[in-house]
Amino acid sequence: MTINPYDAVAYPGHAFAQTHPARLATIAHFHGMAAASPHAMRVLELGCGRGGNLIPMAAQYPGSEFVGIDLSGSAIALAQRATTELGLGNLVFHHRNIMDVGPELGRFDYILVHGVYSWVPDAVRERIVAIFGELLAPQGVAYVSYNALPGCRLRDLARDVMLYATRDITEPTERVRAARAALKAFAEASDGDTFHGAALRQRLRQIADTPDNVLYHDDLNPGARAFALHEVLDAAGRQGLQFLADASFPNMYGAAKGPAQAMLAAIPTEQGVLREQTLDLLIGRAFRETLLCREGIPLRRGIKPGALAPYHLAARARLVEEGEGEEARPGIDRFEFDEGVRLSVDLPLCKAALRRLSRAWPGSIAFDALVSQSVADVGEALGPDVAGQVARLDDALLAIFKAGLLDITLEPPPLTTEVAERPRASLVARWQAQTSREVTDLRHRMVALDGVIVRKFVDLLDGSRTPEMLLADLNRFLDEAHGSGADVGDLPRRATAAEVTVHLKDVARLGLLHP
Repeated sequence: MTINPYDAVAYPGHAFAQTHPARLATIAHFHGMAAASPHAMRVLELGCGRGGNLIPMAAQYPGSEFVGIDLSGSAIALAQRATTELGLGNLVFHHRNIMDVGPELGRFDYILVHGVYSWVPDAVRERIVAIFGELLAPQGVAYVSYNALPGCRLRDLARDVMLYATRDITEPTERVRAARAALKAFAEASDGDTFHGAALRQRLRQIADTPDNVLYHDDLNPGARAFALHEVLDAAGRQGLQFLADASFPNMYGAAKGPAQAMLAAIPTEQGVLREQTLDLLIGRAFRETLLCREGIPLRRGIKPGALAPYHLAARARLVEEGEGEEARPGIDRFEFDEGVRLSVDLPLCKAALRRLSRAWPGSIAFDALVSQSVADVGEALGPDVAGQVARLDDALLAIFKAGLLDITLEPPPLTTEVAERPRASLVARWQAQTSREVTDLRHRMVALDGVIVRKFVDLLDGSRTPEMLLADLNRFLDEAHGSGADVGDLPRRATAAEVTVHLKDVARLGLLHP
């Protein structure tokens, strides 16, 4: 009897923000499509695992329908148990082979396939794309991620070492141990001044933080392979589908710099596929998240002035204070975005807008409201040419958007940074906090809760308790923990009202509170 490797070794299951239908609907709308509203949609996920991606979506959109398919019986059993515990009546999971998925499931507005395409046999890959062609609604969007070429050719140099070293080993734990040991030995013995040796050493550093179960499935699957964008699009074209965008849209030039940017800019806007494939070849992209739609839908390419007007804007930006490693310059504000990216801004309206967005994060602000608020913040210093300054703000925000530092959505995420009299955290986050330090926020990202007390605190935020009641229940929890006789480590004896206030602010900033 053949054991499913995903039953033998569970793959981590959690939310992937880039697959969220609200994001896909926004990208589709930006390109001129009329994608289904997340409030009234049907979503199918192939390779759903334990439901970590679909469950938060279903809780967020009770008026929509969700279907998950996976070959792992143990993963589906966990997903079904979670659905029952959360009382989600709009979500069903099926233990089924992708090869057996057919029209009986109906049409879907969004079909998601994350972390599957590169790791299954050719026949299953072909069936995945065929399912897109058969089940995707007329204005539907399909998401498929895969290891990409040419970047993965470097990764495969290390895979060759690990696969050879484990060719006769079947037991998962020993297979991972032998793979890590072999790559370490070969990398250290190789000549670091050569291309090959440098690639092995780089991959050795990369997998140091890779969990064993991820390494087992992603790198030690002998049948896994990477694809060039044009290969995936050729397969999609045979099913009547076309390229919509990458889920990382609109980061137009990625890591391309200087002459590479000039090469990309010379490609006409309407030749989007050529530009994307050229970008991959220039930067060595190793992973892609491709969005597909029906062939024949006219798509609007390019980013033009005023393009942000229909959307709500958000930015995880922090104003850099003096003394943080950069010399202060008069009239310049510096903002730090994700991954340490820093931006110097001198335009008064843009400085005001980024300050507003920084305070609003993880919430968002409608474009028109952001402009009005920024104009009011600058006041008389704006001068007589208000319209001209607003046009410059539009240009500046578009540039930040093109760099991938600004998030847009058709609708604001269902969260608040204001603490209500009886605060209520996300149902899914409360449920997850009971067993895990990682929970899904209301932007569909994974966030970490710092310690047992914060996890218990989130669990208590069901909308029935005032801060005073939260303090009492938190202290009751601490009394029970210390009286249990178990080792409670450095768990404090008592919580204070001031700590409850801090916890509420932190939970709001993590994007866990409902309005």
